[in-house]
Amino acid sequence: MALFKIIPADGGQIGIWQLTESSEELLDYFSLEEPVDSDYLKYSYEKRKVEWLATRVLLKQVLGSEFKITYSESGKPILTHTNYKFLSISHSREFVTAYIHSDCEVGIDLECISRNYNSIERRYLSDAEIIHTNGNPVLQCLYWCAKEAIFKLVPDEGIEFREDIQILPFNPEKDNHFTACFTFGSIPKVYTLYYQIFENHCIVWVKA
Repeated sequence: MALFKIIPADGGQIGIWQLTESSEELLDYFSLEEPVDSDYLKYSYEKRKVEWLATRVLLKQVLGSEFKITYSESGKPILTHTNYKFLSISHSREFVTAYIHSDCEVGIDLECISRNYNSIERRYLSDAEIIHTNGNPVLQCLYWCAKEAIFKLVPDEGIEFREDIQILPFNPEKDNHFTACFTFGSIPKVYTLYYQIFENHCIVWVKA
């Protein structure tokens, strides 16, 4: 079993699954009576099969009961479950994470710190954020994850990370949360984001 961690999250739960198994090994978590999902059958690459299966195995571990995942036209996952109604999913090469909540929309993102953020910083960071992150890979990763998490949370389309989501400066060595201003649309919104750093990864989550 590769259940890495479960994080309580104020009315919800976050599960993290470490990707150590093949698709064939992950299929062992499903009973023979469970129908083969047509969404799964469309994947030909092993990586996508593993991500798809691991997400559902993770939710089996966290929810402990029957559930169903469907997708909106925009690709946002929709959870059908007795107690939890909202879902956000993210994955890296080494982990899959799912954030479930009972009564409000959520967003989550997981990324590897060693990714080359310098090559894309002007695509997602404002000039002020570039100064604040100052090439620090942990801050660069946290800012990216934060903007991705908010992007997954809100229903709006056409969001520009650099212009429409601004992270307020914080100290990752002292704080366990930080704030972002979402300025897309007519009414700005302020979100509080929480995070953890582990195994050369950052995970950031937010709720409505």
